[in-house]
Amino acid sequence: MPRSLPRFSPGTVAALCLSALLVLLDASVVSFSYVGLAVVVSGVMALGAAAAQLRLYRFGRQWTAGALCVVVATVSLLTTSLVKGTVLQRTPGWAELLGLLVLLCLACRYGRPVPLMLSVVPLFVAVVRIEGRAPTLSDLPVLNDINGLFTLLPVGFVLLGGYLRAEDGRRRTAAENVRQAERLDLARDLHDHVAHYVTAMVVQAQAGEPTAERDPATARKLFANIERTGQEGLVAMSRMVRLLRDADGAVAEAPVTPAMTRIEELVHQFSGTGQHAWLDIADDVDGAVWSPQLAKSVERLVQEGLTNIRKHARTATTVHVKLGTDGDRLVVRVRDNASGQQRGRVWFRPSGFGMVGLSERVVELGGELSSGPMPEGGWELAASIPMK
Repeated sequence: MPRSLPRFSPGTVAALCLSALLVLLDASVVSFSYVGLAVVVSGVMALGAAAAQLRLYRFGRQWTAGALCVVVATVSLLTTSLVKGTVLQRTPGWAELLGLLVLLCLACRYGRPVPLMLSVVPLFVAVVRIEGRAPTLSDLPVLNDINGLFTLLPVGFVLLGGYLRAEDGRRRTAAENVRQAERLDLARDLHDHVAHYVTAMVVQAQAGEPTAERDPATARKLFANIERTGQEGLVAMSRMVRLLRDADGAVAEAPVTPAMTRIEELVHQFSGTGQHAWLDIADDVDGAVWSPQLAKSVERLVQEGLTNIRKHARTATTVHVKLGTDGDRLVVRVRDNASGQQRGRVWFRPSGFGMVGLSERVVELGGELSSGPMPEGGWELAASIPMK
C-alpha cells in the first residue's frame, strides 16, 4: 500500500508558509554576493533552529537547546558584522529576525534557569544588533515613528514567553489538582470495594464451618458464594489498580451501569443465609436524572452501609434500604434490626476509612450524613443530599 503523506496542523502550515515568504523576501532584495547569501543562509538557519529547539524542549534536552541558541546568535552576530563591514543591505534579514524572536520566546517559555540565561542573553544581543543592517528602516511609513524597534521586539517576545510559561504552570497545577482529586476518589473506591467484598467473604467463611456439620447443602452454597464474591472482588480491584497506575489518565471507556441497577445488585448480593435485604424506592425517585457525582455517592453510601452491617451486625435478620425525597433533597437510609447488645465486630480490625471517605463524598455535594441507633431498635445510616 502507498504510504500516506504526513498531516500538518493549520498552525504548522501557516508557520511554514510565513517562513518561506520571509526567506523569499530576503532573497529578492539582498545583493547577489556572498554577503547577501550569508543573510539568507543565516535566516534559514534561525528558522530551522526554532523548529529544532521546540523538539529539544519536548524531549527535555535543555542544555542542547541552550547551546543551539548560542550557536544561532553567534552566526547572526557574525552576519551582522559582515554586512556592516561591506555593504548595507536593504533588509535586516526578516527570516533571521523572526527565527531569533521565536527562539527567544521558546527559551523563556520552556527553559530552565541556567540554560535560560545562557540562551536569552546572546539572542537578545543578536536581535538588537540586527538594527545595524537596516539604515533605511526609518524611511518605511509604518516603522519610521517607532524608536528602538529592535529593542522593543525582543522585550515583547520575552514577555510573551514569560506569559506562556505562567499559563503552562497554571495548567499543570490545575491538571495535577484534578489528578490528585481523581486518585483520592479512586483510593476511596478501592477501599469501598475491598471492604465490601472481603467482609462478605469473611462473614460467609465464618458461618461455613458450623453450617457444614448440620446442613451440607447450605454450606456448599456458602462456599460457592465465597468463590463468586472473591472473583468479583478481584475484577473490581484489578480495574481500580489499572486506573491508579495510569499516569496519563488515558483510560479506555467502559460500559456504564445505571446507578439504580448497581444499587439493586448490591442489595440482592447482600441477602444470604439468615439475612434478608430489600430495597424500597419511592415513586418520585428517578436515578436517571442524577448527576454522576450524586449517583456514585448514593451507590457508595448503600455499599458502605451494607458492609458495616456485615462487620458489626451479623445477627441482623432484616436489612432495609430506602430511597426517598424530602423537597429537593434525596434521602438514603440503610437500616438493620440488630440491637445494641448484638452488634459485634468480625475478627479483623476495620480500616476506619470507609465512613471518612463517605462523609467527604456527602459533604462535597452539600449533604448531611448521620449514623446511630434507632429508637425502635436497630441501627441506621442516613444521608440527605441535594439533587441539584
